[in-house]
Amino acid sequence: MKTKKYIFIAAAASMLGMTTSCDDEGFLTEKPKTIYTTDNSYETIDQVKACITNLYIHIRYWYQQDYFLKGLGTDVLDTPYFRSTGNGYCNFANWSSTNSNSNKIYDAMFQMVNYANQSLEGYNKEGLPWESEAQRNEAYGEIMFFRGYGYLTMGELFGGVPLVDQFYQTLKLDFVRSSREETYNFAITDLEAAAAALPDYPSEAGRVSKGVAYHFLAEAYLALATIKSNDAECLRKSIEYADKVMALHPLMTERFGTRSIPGGGTTKNGVAAYYEDGNVFFDLFQEGNYDYAEGNTEALWTLQNDYTVYHEYGGNNFVGYPREMSPVLRDVVWKAEYAEAGAAAGPWAGNIDESIYPGGNVSAYVGGRGVANMAPTTYVISDVWEGDYEDDIRNAPCNIRRQFVCMDTKHSMYGKPVPYEMLDYNTQKITEFFPVWTKLAPIDDWGYDDLADGGNRSNMYCDQYAHRSAETLLLRAEANLRAGDKGAAATDINKLRNRAQCTKLATADDMTLQYILDERVRELFGEERRWVTLLRMGNDGIESLNSHAMYIADQPFWGGYFKSDKAKVTKWNLFPIPQTVIDTNTGAVIEQNEGW
Repeated sequence: MKTKKYIFIAAAASMLGMTTSCDDEGFLTEKPKTIYTTDNSYETIDQVKACITNLYIHIRYWYQQDYFLKGLGTDVLDTPYFRSTGNGYCNFANWSSTNSNSNKIYDAMFQMVNYANQSLEGYNKEGLPWESEAQRNEAYGEIMFFRGYGYLTMGELFGGVPLVDQFYQTLKLDFVRSSREETYNFAITDLEAAAAALPDYPSEAGRVSKGVAYHFLAEAYLALATIKSNDAECLRKSIEYADKVMALHPLMTERFGTRSIPGGGTTKNGVAAYYEDGNVFFDLFQEGNYDYAEGNTEALWTLQNDYTVYHEYGGNNFVGYPREMSPVLRDVVWKAEYAEAGAAAGPWAGNIDESIYPGGNVSAYVGGRGVANMAPTTYVISDVWEGDYEDDIRNAPCNIRRQFVCMDTKHSMYGKPVPYEMLDYNTQKITEFFPVWTKLAPIDDWGYDDLADGGNRSNMYCDQYAHRSAETLLLRAEANLRAGDKGAAATDINKLRNRAQCTKLATADDMTLQYILDERVRELFGEERRWVTLLRMGNDGIESLNSHAMYIADQPFWGGYFKSDKAKVTKWNLFPIPQTVIDTNTGAVIEQNEGW
């Protein structure tokens, strides 16, 4: 069983940050009793640890609470029509250098760099009594990892940025922008230092280790190769680091964990743990299965969540996917010719036997209490699964729930699968309808931990992946493809497709960057930082965006209810530098990115 120590520290640190900032009267006194400087702020190891913990707290928000980097506005995800009437994230006419969607990422990554530099000052304080050299090395590795991560992310999304390697205590207004290549190289230096210092495996659930540092080195060298005309040495290094990841973190290939053993596990909410119709991909996303310490070799870096911690301390130890990313099936209505007197307006609206479907029209069966603030594109729902690609355990009913029976006991269709053709496609309510991904919403009440305390199936409290080694394989496939070895690229792809028991395997002739992007959707939808992937790829990523984005490309899944008429991206392949950064840096000129 995993330790809850780290979760508690994160929650406690958040609370400490709030409580120590409330003494306004004391702060405003002319001669405060204590003035903190870098000389006296780090007198104990725990103070340095608290700074490092703050790095974890800071980044988890961008994986778990804010979904923009997951791909809002890209080829995979956007706000559904009923919420935006076509004015979704991919209406790029609304974007500018003052746009908050990209600006907040720039601010967040530089804030993390600042936190890392601050932590580094504490780490370098002489005379601190570290418990062991291993503890000291791990702390250094964590600091360098997060700074390297921040710069790599900024390089991928914004190109070259100012390189800051120290914590400034006075205002500085003359930062100079580096090139994208310099930014990548800076990130690589930090990540290589991190990899050398970190332990092979997490010392505690939720902490980073060598595997994830190697993963980002594989990504960083791939990014560098891409802007250097697929430089052979950079691609070799990318592949080398990916090899190191896979040696430490091989894929899970058999059923495992909490819901895989007949008669085993703990019953929750009246639901037995064993799920007979599951498979290894299903098991990857079940509570109690995420961490390396829980037997999951594929886990590189996980975000820790626990309901007991959330219930007692609050904070952000929850995952809002069921609410944010599940459809609103309770609002979908029948075509007029299938409506029946005495029945509800739609198949999943009312007259529901809650002994069969606990929660009624917000039961786990329909994805919980979804409000669909986000929806997948047709590309994600159906395009990547068509034809020979349908036969794939990642597409099995336990992983993507596409068809639902009528739950209305007063309708003649009760208990029967509802064909899409029986739904009314002439109302925008149809855009509230789409499949449910089990990785984003539990398949039954075993996955909802808060029901006994009045929870309504809006949130999960299981851990989450920041990154899995499945993504590393896709990085290696891309590096092999760019290096001209299509056979090796196909072999990497087929490690995933064999695990997924696909009848259609990849061939060397299949290998294109778009094929790899498609496989990323099949494997990593809802996990990968899709914006990072697309902009790292440059024009190839933009081409996929233009071909599939919700309001740029046609979306036949919803029967043509809305017209996708927004303009394609033609002038940019990087996010804009925030205008406030340009305007306030009065001591030097920071150039804006092309197209903005």
